Amino acid sequence: MAYYDWSTKMADNKMKQEMTPISREDLIAMIATMNYNSDIARGKLVTAIERRVVPWLPVGSYQNGGIYRIVPGAHGLQPDQPDPETGRWLISMNVLGVNTNVQPTLPIRSRKASFSEASTKSNASTKSNESDDSEIAGFVFHQIGTLEYWGDEVENNRSFEDAARGPWLPTGFRVVVRFGRNGAANGIYIIYDFYPEDERGERGLKVTGDYWGCLPEDRSYQQFSIAKLADTITELRFGRTFTLTAVLDYPVELVRAVKTAEDAIIRVTIA
Repeated sequence: MAYYDWSTKMADNKMKQEMTPISREDLIAMIATMNYNSDIARGKLVTAIERRVVPWLPVGSYQNGGIYRIVPGAHGLQPDQPDPETGRWLISMNVLGVNTNVQPTLPIRSRKASFSEASTKSNASTKSNESDDSEIAGFVFHQIGTLEYWGDEVENNRSFEDAARGPWLPTGFRVVVRFGRNGAANGIYIIYDFYPEDERGERGLKVTGDYWGCLPEDRSYQQFSIAKLADTITELRFGRTFTLTAVLDYPVELVRAVKTAEDAIIRVTIA
């Protein structure tokens, strides 16, 4: 009987924790200040954003059209090769790397890249199974959620109460935090999800063809796979008009990440 009472109490406490959301302010502070190299810190973040109830985060209005928000979550983007042979312990797929120096493999409307690293892209994926701590041709990131856009007239979104009622619709993009070798956050980015869920909630087929990477409300119809949304999560809010920078208009490779002997997280260069 004592064990039953104890186990019931533990289950009740776990349920209470899952149903008690982290505050929006605390979640923003966690994302902005945590050490992403820390297994414990990442575990706390995943627990916070994977709870049954979690506050969404306002993003603002895009200069080319649309109002956006982040629905938190630690999963979504998939690497092009889930199980590369690296000889190292692979980090959970909450954390991935992006290789930006890879020849596009999908049709695109434009080949002009504004990302400073674009000039370094090669004609094929790196075939080595080594890991790369250079940030010249890519970086590592932690997934933090899904980007959604307001699906009604702009004048019907005048307050947080309006926003909470919706409607909000998917954009096809995921939101990530880029972080450096020291584990500090280094920008908020959006990345197009080339492996979206099908009607059964499964992922398998990669998006091909011409129709990918455009924000639904973008009047300029700009196509891209990755772009910088803000320098820090604390900049995001309603009433803010934002522009996208560091835009890559060709498909990029997403890869797994590993730990170094110095306890830093780096990307695997093989895709």
